[in-house]
Amino acid sequence: MRRHLFATVMAVCFSLSFTQAQEDAPQAPKGKLFQHQVGVQMNDLIRQVFNFSDVSNPPNNPYLLIYHLNLAKSGWGVRLGVGPEIRAFKNDDGITETDNDIFRMNARLGFEKAFALSDRWSVGVGLDGVYENELIKTKSTIRSFDSARTDVTSKLITTGGGTMAWLRYNVTPNITIGTETSFYYRVGTFQQGITVTRKIVQGFPGGSQEQTTNSEIDTKERSGTFSLPTVFYIIVRF
Repeated sequence: MRRHLFATVMAVCFSLSFTQAQEDAPQAPKGKLFQHQVGVQMNDLIRQVFNFSDVSNPPNNPYLLIYHLNLAKSGWGVRLGVGPEIRAFKNDDGITETDNDIFRMNARLGFEKAFALSDRWSVGVGLDGVYENELIKTKSTIRSFDSARTDVTSKLITTGGGTMAWLRYNVTPNITIGTETSFYYRVGTFQQGITVTRKIVQGFPGGSQEQTTNSEIDTKERSGTFSLPTVFYIIVRF
């Protein structure tokens, strides 16, 4: 329900930005040439405060930090978004031990045009280029009579681009809350290497031998992703 509501609001505001024929950027101090905006995702905070039931389904917008640089008078500008993720964790149930190392970096760079709808509301539209780099390493060891260790390394790199639109509300002259929607088309490669090492016990008196097998996957990836306006940013303007 919330997703459909935000999508409807974004569509209405996008239309208003043109039907009202306003070419002014969101208000900035007089005499100022550029306006800087720095924002961070606040969805995790919202989930904690309101205890939403869909915490297991995070939004598909990976850009944690954003930065906008706009001409104060015309609203034209550039924007940057980055979303780093580095995690390492281990699971051990007494039989199987698994080590995971995850590295992800999402980045985008584009240009936009901002429109002022009122003293409080503003919208923006533009184009972005996007980049994604994901590396996941997993090591699993099974403790048994014939033990086995599996090493899996997965790597995904994609590039692409698409259109975007955002909607923002000015809480104060320097604090803004906003959401955004986008459609990005990406192409890239997915590579995966799997190594399985087995320790095989060979009869009495208990000799053993290691046996290793390797396999590789190398495929092309293509995807078109529409991100609903379910991500909120808190933004500081200066």
